[in-house]
Amino acid sequence: YVPGQEDDDDFEKIYVEEDKEFDLALRKFISEVDGTTYNRVPSVDLSGLESETTAIYNHTKDPVLVKRNSVIIYTIRVYNEGDISGYAEEVTDYVPEGLRFIAEDNPGWTDEGENVISTRLLENTLLQPGEYADIEVVLTWINGEDTMGVMTNTAEISEDYNDYGVPDIDSTPDNRVEGEDDIDDAPVMLTVALGDTQIYIGLGFVVVAMLTGGIWAIKRYVL
Repeated sequence: YVPGQEDDDDFEKIYVEEDKEFDLALRKFISEVDGTTYNRVPSVDLSGLESETTAIYNHTKDPVLVKRNSVIIYTIRVYNEGDISGYAEEVTDYVPEGLRFIAEDNPGWTDEGENVISTRLLENTLLQPGEYADIEVVLTWINGEDTMGVMTNTAEISEDYNDYGVPDIDSTPDNRVEGEDDIDDAPVMLTVALGDTQIYIGLGFVVVAMLTGGIWAIKRYVL
C-alpha cells in the first residue's frame, strides 16, 4: 500500500502483495525491409519464470541483408513478465551511424540529437501481467562510401511506471546496460546490391568476349 494514506478518505488504499514483482522486458526485431516481410518474431518461453525473473526469448540475431537506400522497419515489443501491471512510459532508440532517422516516417518519435530518438507512444498503454505491446521505428540506410558492414540498432525502456512505485526486478531504465532484459538490438548487413554485382560481372563477360573475338579475327585475317 502507499504509506501515509491509511487514514485519508480522499485516497483509495492501494495494496500489493510482498511477493509480487514488477518486470517489463523489451525485444527488438526487423519486421520489414523494402516491402519484404521478415518473420523474426521471438518465441517466448515463460516456463522458467517461477525460478527466474527473465523469460527465454528465441529470435535470430543474424543480420538481415539490405541494399542501397533500403528502408528498414523495426518492431519494438514490450512484455510484462511480472505480477504487477504497469507502463513503458518512454522507449529510447540508439540509431547507429549509417542509418538515418526521418521524422516524417516516424510519427510519435522525437529526435533527441546525437543519433538518439525517443517515443512515448506506450505511455498510456497499461500492460497487464502476461501482455505485450508493439511500436515501430523506420530507418533508412545512408548511401555512402563508409556505410558498409553490420549496423546494429538498439532500443531500451527509458522510463517505466506502476501504481505501487515498485522498481523493475531485474533492469534499470535508461542505463544502457547490455544483458538486462529491457534492452535489445537488431543488426542489418549493409552490402553492395546483388544487381550491381551482376552488372559488373556481365560487363566483364562482354569485355572478355570482345577481346577474344578481336584476337581471333586478327589471327584469321591479318596474320
